[in-house]
Amino acid sequence: MTMLDLCAYLGLGATGLVALNLLCGMLISLRYSPVRNWPHRRIKQMDLFTLHQWTAYLAVVLTLAHPVVLLWVKEPRFRVVDIVWPLHSPLQPWINMAGAGALYLVVLVLVTSLLRSRLGRPVWRKLHYLVYPAAVLLLLHSVLTDPLLKDGHPDLLDGGKVFVEGCTLVSVVATGVRYWFRGVGFRAVQQRPAGTRAL
Repeated sequence: MTMLDLCAYLGLGATGLVALNLLCGMLISLRYSPVRNWPHRRIKQMDLFTLHQWTAYLAVVLTLAHPVVLLWVKEPRFRVVDIVWPLHSPLQPWINMAGAGALYLVVLVLVTSLLRSRLGRPVWRKLHYLVYPAAVLLLLHSVLTDPLLKDGHPDLLDGGKVFVEGCTLVSVVATGVRYWFRGVGFRAVQQRPAGTRAL
């Protein structure tokens, strides 16, 4: 396995974990219950929360490791500054900038989640919504990056790209479902006074 292969696998792993983390977070926010909903079995809610936490930790680790591996790639040559601020990186600087932006937002969301009790729930919740632009930037970077670092033209039908496109589709559909069920979630629908709507 070459360093480019390792870099690609780390990126694919981070993408899959971010998509899974997004799904878990949406289910938690919608008050999903495996007893009331599918699979209609008693599964602890904490299990979903724990999966949400660990996918976040692993996604951050893989997302941090993904660009660092590029320092050992001989051609094209990446410097530390190209990793931290890839605006002048040797190939696809704007796409790499989207990846860096995703990384910084994901780290910010994770750090503020760890400091949730100090920040207070209202502030934490607003900052937690940064996961959506982070996911958009990450998926954009993942789809458009040339994994071979040759000419900047990725093969969108490559196996890795199809995986990323599948993660993108799942994330978009899940976000649409989250928006549709806003304010109600999977709880039983209660009668609201006329003229009010869900937030």
